[in-house]
Amino acid sequence: MDRSKLVTGGLLLAAMVVVPGMINFALVDLGYENVGDVVYVLGYTTGISLFYLFYLRPVDFSDPTGQDVAEDVETADPNN
Repeated sequence: MDRSKLVTGGLLLAAMVVVPGMINFALVDLGYENVGDVVYVLGYTTGISLFYLFYLRPVDFSDPTGQDVAEDVETADPNN
């Protein structure tokens, strides 16, 4: 993974916690506690979804031989 992707990922992780938290703090300070909670949950969920889509989804989960782990499970003999 190159440096620009690491920096982008770090900024995404920081923003996913900081931005909804600051908006939540401002809304609670103005007296909108429930709206602040909704904004925080939606912002945090959006950040987690973006992190998954851009960084975890492309990860290749295969064993060292290159064979997909899901193929092993599907072709395994249940009688053994």
